[in-house]
Parts: sequence; structure tokens; C-alpha cells
Amino acid sequence: FWPKGTGGCILEESMAWSIAAKTALQGLRRRPLYLYQHGTVGLSAPFRVAHVPGTSAVMARWQSTDGESQDGDSKKAVVLSKRLPEDFIENTLLPHLEAQLLESIHVYTPAELARIARAYSKQAVRQYGLVKKLADTVKYRISAFEAVDIIDLLGSMWIMIPGDDELWETLEERIMLKIDDFTAPNFMGIIRVFNKRASKHHELLSKVLPRLRDLLRSYEGIELSEMLVSMAQSSQAAGDMDILMTLVPEVERRYNEVSLVHCINNVWALVQMKMVHHGLLQRVADDLHNPKKSKDLTPGYMARIAWVYRRCDTWSMVSEALLPLIRSASAEFRCGEFARLAQALPEERQLLERVAGLLRSTLEDMGRKDFLLFLVGCVHGQLLEEQNAGPSDEGSLVSACFNYIRDDQDNFKRDEVQKIVYLLWYAEKYRYLVEELPASWKATKEETLDYIRAKG
Repeated sequence: FWPKGTGGCILEESMAWSIAAKTALQGLRRRPLYLYQHGTVGLSAPFRVAHVPGTSAVMARWQSTDGESQDGDSKKAVVLSKRLPEDFIENTLLPHLEAQLLESIHVYTPAELARIARAYSKQAVRQYGLVKKLADTVKYRISAFEAVDIIDLLGSMWIMIPGDDELWETLEERIMLKIDDFTAPNFMGIIRVFNKRASKHHELLSKVLPRLRDLLRSYEGIELSEMLVSMAQSSQAAGDMDILMTLVPEVERRYNEVSLVHCINNVWALVQMKMVHHGLLQRVADDLHNPKKSKDLTPGYMARIAWVYRRCDTWSMVSEALLPLIRSASAEFRCGEFARLAQALPEERQLLERVAGLLRSTLEDMGRKDFLLFLVGCVHGQLLEEQNAGPSDEGSLVSACFNYIRDDQDNFKRDEVQKIVYLLWYAEKYRYLVEELPASWKATKEETLDYIRAKG
């Protein structure tokens, strides 16, 4: 079939190549490897020739082909990727970096020391020797630290070494020396950190607080409102009374410089910090009774106002002006606003049923977050059916909610399942629904219930 003098040679060479490739690949796992100069892993050219029997002639002819070079040989080598071990950072990289920092920490500038401290404070496991060396370096070179370096350093050093009194006394002295270089937010951060110490630094506070009060006068009313709202997001804000006693009077003094929305945010922020300011609550209530100021309120702010005043037990201040606005906007409430409204006004059942009915029509398109908020609203508003008309009734609200849960049960996260268990368990009227949750949630459900019982 093949032309005389050509076919046999081509066939024989093809078979030799197949055997060579197959044998080389089979031997790859049991033969030693070497590292290329560029970091790839492969087999050397001599090894490939020596360990493929019967292919010496073919390999020699391939190596002597015109246009081929050593570079071409490297490109055709088998390359394997070696993955880093899972504990590479913990057991190799981090100890290496710690050793390097211990050796050369004295060469870094104050700004670099602050960045190192901020990065190292985020590590779950820290070497005490390096933390101590970092603190000693800061004390030794404190005269080179500017105001911005101190601010960058304070929080990180408090996390890593709060018990080094000498360090904090050194920082305190440097702060008082550079007191003219700090801004109002800087002073707030300083006060927040030093207030965490067991011993109050009265000398520092006696100089910082008047300076903070003077600087706040130069800020606009909107900026002061943003500071207050930002403070409310911290879980430890309620303990910063020194700051609040300076900031809140200035916010109240600037009341007429900001819009009604900012004023609502101010009282909302104070309530989040568990503070009731009757003066601000009364001024906001007076503005809500003014139709020109309250006519453009969004449903979100209506729900926020209801929650704030009900939480402060001053709902009577605004109920007459706010309830008509809420009823007229019932079709515009979203799941989060509905949940807040149900917590604040559980007695307004007709209003809540109207909002829940409108939201129920979008139940199939809700994400899990919106569904959880919708469920919170239904439970707090006591809109779900009693036990005798539970999930078995296809037309009930309970059935609609549990159909959503069953259809999407595999996508709920563990903390979301726990929230549902908590919500239903603490609402005694709907505790029976805990047993109706999907079987795939049983382990998380039982674990959560055990924790609730143990907590008492």
C-alpha cells in the first residue's frame, strides 16, 4: 500500500515516537526531577533518551534536525505545577517575615513601623518577642513620630500590647507635645483608645477635650451629623461619653443648619447608643407636624421615625402627624421597612396586613435577606396563622413562607437558619413551627435549641 522505500520508514518512525512518549510519561512519576532555571519542573534531555529503550536513533535524529536548539528542547519538556502546602503561610512565610522584622526593625521609618503594626495586629497568632521589640522601638524613636504616625499606631498597639504602661505614657507625652497637629476625628480616636485603659489619664483629657470642643465649632452641621452616625455604628460607642458630651451639644446648637433627614438620623444614632435626648426628639416632632417639612418623607424614614419614638416611649409626640403618612405610603414599603414597622407598631394590624399582602406577591422573587426581613415582620406583627391553620393550609401565609423555605433550603447559610430558629422559638405563638423546618436543618436546629435551653 505504501510507496516503495517510504511507507515502511514512516510507519516505523511513528510507532517509535508513540512508544517513546508513552514510556516517558509512565516513568515520570518514578524518576527524579530537576528544577529548570526558571522554576519549572521537568525531565532532563539525557534522562529522556536513556530511559526509553529502542529509541536512541530516533532521538538522535530529532536532536540533529535543522532549526532545533536547546531552547526548543526545554519548551517541549513535561512541566508539572507544584502547589504550595496549606500551612505555607502559617509555618513558612509568617515565621520567615517575623525573623526578618526582628533582625531589621531598627531601619524602618515611623510611618513604616505604623504600617507593620497595623498589619501584624490583624494576625490571629502573634510572636510576643516581635510585639515587644516593636513597642521598644516605638519608645526609643518616639521623637521622630508625627501626629499622623501616632494615630496610625494607637489602635494596633492597643490590640497587641495594652499592658505596656511605659509605652502608653510615652505616647501620651508625645500627643501633648504635638497637640496642635491633630484634627477633631484624631482627638476622638485618641480619647476612645485611652478611655479603655484602667487608669484614667486626666491630664491628657484636660487638654484634649477643650481642644476638641474648639475644633468642632469649625465643622459644618452635616459633618457633625455624619460623625455622630458613624460613632453609632461601633459596638463600643455607648462608652465614649467624653466624646458624646462634647459632640452632642454642638449638634443640637447646629440643629437649624441641617435638613429634617439629618435631624432624624441624629436621634436615630443616639437611640442606637441607648441614649434618649428629649430636646432633639421634641424639635424633630415639631418639624414632623409641619406639612411643608414632612410631606416628602420616604417610607424608609417613616419606619425609622416610628421605631425611634416607640423605642424612646415617646410615640405620642409624632403619632398624629406620622400615621396618616404611613398609611398613604403602605404600597411603597419594602421588606426591611416592613420589619421595622412591625416591631414599632404591632397594634396597627390592618396596616401591617396590607403591607404584608403586597409583599407576599413578590415572595418568589425575594432573596434570602429580604425573606428573613419579611418573616421578622410577619412574626412581630403576629400575621402568621395559628397552629390549627399552619403549613397544611395551602392558602395561608405560613404555607407561603414554608414553601419558600423548602424550595430554597439548600441555599440558606448556617447563621440564617439559626436566626429563623431563634425568631420562631422566642415567639411562643409560633414555636410550633420550629418542628416544621426542613429535615436537612435538623443538626443546626438541635444545636441552636440546645444553646437556647442552656442559656435559660
